Amino acid sequence: MLSSSKKIHFIGIGGIGMSGIAWLCLKKGHKISGSDIKSSNIIDKLKSEGAKIEIGHRWENIRDIDMVVYSSAVLSHNPELSEANRKNIPVFKRGEFLTYLAEGKKCVAVTGAHGKTTTSSMISTMLKEANLMPSGIVGALVPYLNGNAFIGDGEHFVVEADESDGSFLHLNPDYGIITNIDLEHLDYYDNIEQIRAAYLKFMNNIKPEGAVVCWGGDPHIKKITRHLKARVLRYGKSKKNNLYCNKIKLEGMESEFNCIYDGNDIGLFRLRVPGEHNILNSMAAILTGMEIGLAPDTIRSAIYQYKGAERRFQIKARICDITVIDDYAHHPTEIKATLKVARNMRCKRLISIFQPHRFTRTKFLKKEFAQAFYDTDYLILMDIYAANEKPIFGVTSMNIYNEILKMKRINANYIVKERLLDYLISFVRPGDLLLFLGAGDIGRLSGEFVTRLKERKEKEPV
Repeated sequence: MLSSSKKIHFIGIGGIGMSGIAWLCLKKGHKISGSDIKSSNIIDKLKSEGAKIEIGHRWENIRDIDMVVYSSAVLSHNPELSEANRKNIPVFKRGEFLTYLAEGKKCVAVTGAHGKTTTSSMISTMLKEANLMPSGIVGALVPYLNGNAFIGDGEHFVVEADESDGSFLHLNPDYGIITNIDLEHLDYYDNIEQIRAAYLKFMNNIKPEGAVVCWGGDPHIKKITRHLKARVLRYGKSKKNNLYCNKIKLEGMESEFNCIYDGNDIGLFRLRVPGEHNILNSMAAILTGMEIGLAPDTIRSAIYQYKGAERRFQIKARICDITVIDDYAHHPTEIKATLKVARNMRCKRLISIFQPHRFTRTKFLKKEFAQAFYDTDYLILMDIYAANEKPIFGVTSMNIYNEILKMKRINANYIVKERLLDYLISFVRPGDLLLFLGAGDIGRLSGEFVTRLKERKEKEPV
């Protein structure tokens, strides 16, 4: 389908996943156009490399186009999507289109409720360090990869496979990595049974000569892999796994652990990203590397080269003994893991600023969100970031706040976005660690707060 140059239009081109695909297509010689509701640094970069991008979705943007690709955030009544259908232009969902990019390659697909971006970017780093020249797309900007997409002449294609809308089922990977399964994306799935069924289909889509690489400690994964015909490789802390670890040491932003692979001690591994959850993510990468045939020392060196992705426990600044960290965590499980890491950083006060993401997630997981903040000293709740959802009557951030009040253990407040920075600049003091959490536009606010801190420092008397 992509053997010759095509004119490809991307609806929602500024999204982290869509922009990566568009960039790869540019590098492959295709003519790229696209649209989004607002401009961004990502869009500016694509424009500078030759993409023609319009701000705003209008039917007039669909002219002289061979095919259209759209993100899951695009609604069915989008004018560009409607115009493409009217003109009988081939239309593809993002996940569906990925299968064509991976044609002729050994596809390494990473999925799971949590840890996809870290694991896929670790694997990408590992393959690049091993001089295997992979191509791929991950779900965040990664300094080592110089962005969220990369292209090489090697045989491997790494992709962060999105389970949120079932689009990962379009893939037929050689290696399917599953970090974990959790009650998530309830705007698409009705219950955990449907979620497990989707992952089982993903596993069954893996090529016969390939393998499933998964966390051996996940109860949902255990349940659905019992009768799986595909070859299953497991990692975790238990000796029952193909790859297990011991001698774990956590210290600040780094950690180390020893690995045993199929009964053989393959030595000590060090990470420059924090937390036990990242040890598990790295073990998924290590086990994948061993399966591909890399030497342990090559994997060891590559894993240590990895320094994280944007908005994954990203230290934005340390100013006047105040630490500002930005993190993508938007699910109770992720928040718990992030707070556990933050607690090890020896601050006087741990202040969490949380922007709930999606009305459906807030509606179904309000109690779990309240419980997830048990380890924070002070919680500031913002309004819900809707993404592409319409408001649900009666669902607001106050649903989480009311659950917190029932617990009587957490100091919490609710602040509207417009007042947040003024409130924080008057509230923080030396020794504080501020944790900005969420998958919406809270990352931008963390940067604006750092700017306010710098301005305050400049005004202070010497």
